[in-house]
Amino acid sequence: MADNRRSSTRHAVTIAGKISISGGTYDCTITNLSLGGALIAASQKQPMGIRCNMQFVIPTMAEPIEVGATVRWSDDSSVGIQFDGLRARDVWALNEYFKQLTAG
Repeated sequence: MADNRRSSTRHAVTIAGKISISGGTYDCTITNLSLGGALIAASQKQPMGIRCNMQFVIPTMAEPIEVGATVRWSDDSSVGIQFDGLRARDVWALNEYFKQLTAG
């Protein structure tokens, strides 16, 4: 049996964002999103366990979502991050966004 520790449903998305990691801030594209974390298209591998901050905008909220996170895995094309914890308004807005994604 595979070990799958994800507690949130993942959704395929294409969302522009910014990631602050390893002393720099970079534009990025989120390709997979859940309440627990995100998959980011990347051009270089990042060390597992490194801390980062994400910022992105979704249609159901005017202000950007800003959240601290930890790199859980990385390869030459993607970085998987786990969010530290979202604010209640961010959780609400993401759930509304996910409803729109699954309704279409």
